[in-house]
Amino acid sequence: MTSKTRLSFFLASIGAAIAVAAFLIWLLGLEGSRGLGAWGWNRIYIAIAVAGVLPLVLSLITLFWRKTEMAKPATVIGIVAIVLSVIVSAGILITWGEIVTRAHRVSKPVPALNLVDPSKGILPAGPVDESGQQVLRISLSSDPHWSADTANAEARSAILRAIYREEPRRDAFFILGDNVQMGMNDAEWKAEAMELSSALGSIPIRPLLGNHDAIIDGQYHYKAYFFPPRLSSDSGSPYYYSIDAGPAVIVVLDLLWGAEEFGAKQRSWLEKTLAAIPSGKRIIVLSHCFFASSGYMDGAYPWYDHKGMLDKVAPILEKHRVDLVVQGHNHYMELLERNGITYATIGVMGGKPDPEPTHVSPWSKWFLQGSYGWLDLDVTAKGITLNFRDTTNAVVHSAYVPATR
Repeated sequence: MTSKTRLSFFLASIGAAIAVAAFLIWLLGLEGSRGLGAWGWNRIYIAIAVAGVLPLVLSLITLFWRKTEMAKPATVIGIVAIVLSVIVSAGILITWGEIVTRAHRVSKPVPALNLVDPSKGILPAGPVDESGQQVLRISLSSDPHWSADTANAEARSAILRAIYREEPRRDAFFILGDNVQMGMNDAEWKAEAMELSSALGSIPIRPLLGNHDAIIDGQYHYKAYFFPPRLSSDSGSPYYYSIDAGPAVIVVLDLLWGAEEFGAKQRSWLEKTLAAIPSGKRIIVLSHCFFASSGYMDGAYPWYDHKGMLDKVAPILEKHRVDLVVQGHNHYMELLERNGITYATIGVMGGKPDPEPTHVSPWSKWFLQGSYGWLDLDVTAKGITLNFRDTTNAVVHSAYVPATR
């Protein structure tokens, strides 16, 4: 084998390795991909990396294998290296092209929705409290999983109808993520947007990004349907921001599978945002992933009291005396209190109910499994009234969070 041939094998394998590295950097830069790794996809990422490195290793063997008597084995290894390089490079290119083509396919026109613009805030339009200030009235639910075979579409539609009929009208409706089952599929987002448009009319809505929404490069669809270029936020991100809402500030976090997305930039923004909120305003934090929660073992993974969230994010919320955290991800209704913060789990907008918990959180105050519904919040400067409702609009639990700051 000539030196020129060896060099060509080496350059081809370098090209394959660069293609794999670029693909992994791109993939891991997408919303939710790091969280997927923490929940079992690391093996897939490692397999892709090995596929990129193997041809390079083989070509290096041929490059330094110069003994004449070993020329034939070196040639065979070199041919294997070049074939693998071509297969890996082609596979990466096809996979990337399929993901981008599929995830970036948005059918037009996008249904018209009255989207909450974080930069413009929410102006309460309901009744006034005893001091003459407007009461903020918002509704929240999570995890509808549009288009999932296991989702209850009838329950989801009943929730939307009930929210639409509430009088006086709610100031906004929030969906805390997992809007769809597979974020890369345009048809699922289209179905959600069409139903929201027809069922809620002019009620302002603000969907958040969930872990299912982010699969894979689903963030493109999320922005196309729910955070178009005309909207903006104080963070510069469509995934985390604050919303001024009369007697409250609503702080939306980008936490999909856990704290994987909670990098230095989001942490710094959160610290500054919370520190700047006047003491007379209630602080309501919204997150897709739960913090404190009852739950069960999902295979080898504990699906309860999320350690990463409680260790990395909760101390910041406690430091700034957040009043309430509303969360999804777990398909339960639950009320919890931990270190001065009230947590409300509301992942019951239609996704398959999670099983009876095998772990009851030590901070749990009330729990309901197997029911669909939503949460109404009535907020004043003095506190927050919580009403958990089922699909019949019946209140299944109420609570009050008084102001502490």
